[in-house]
Amino acid sequence: MKVGSDALAGIIFIVFGIGTVALGWGYGLGTMNQPGSGAMPVMAGAALALLGMAQMLKVRMEAGDPASYKPAFSVSEIRPLLVILAAVFAFATLILPTGLIPALIALIAIAWFAQKGGARWELFGAMILVVVVITAIFKFGLGLPLRLFAWGF
Repeated sequence: MKVGSDALAGIIFIVFGIGTVALGWGYGLGTMNQPGSGAMPVMAGAALALLGMAQMLKVRMEAGDPASYKPAFSVSEIRPLLVILAAVFAFATLILPTGLIPALIALIAIAWFAQKGGARWELFGAMILVVVVITAIFKFGLGLPLRLFAWGF
């Protein structure tokens, strides 16, 4: 099944809209006079899902016109997308048990494979630069309580 860029955008809007409504619903809607903390996320999520449904209706109406089809991704773009998603997932998974610096190193090392080519010295230079800058900003500049390593610091 081919999914065009317009259809993919509609699907993403619907999924994120429904997810936002589901999460916001748990916070409580409140009343019209005194809205609860979940009222705004529910309204925004519903609006996002409705926009996605409108997008899908547009796609359905243009389904017979082959000139309106635009592919969502070319085959060459899928590997970098999956590698970057894996890098972000690895960072999110590693930051609490291992600390900020090992999670950043894993993020950069995995994301490096999204591109073709590249010298090893560039990888190590990017690692050093990103680790120093992110640590300086978030740990020392903003004072966030991040562990740099799981074993201390």
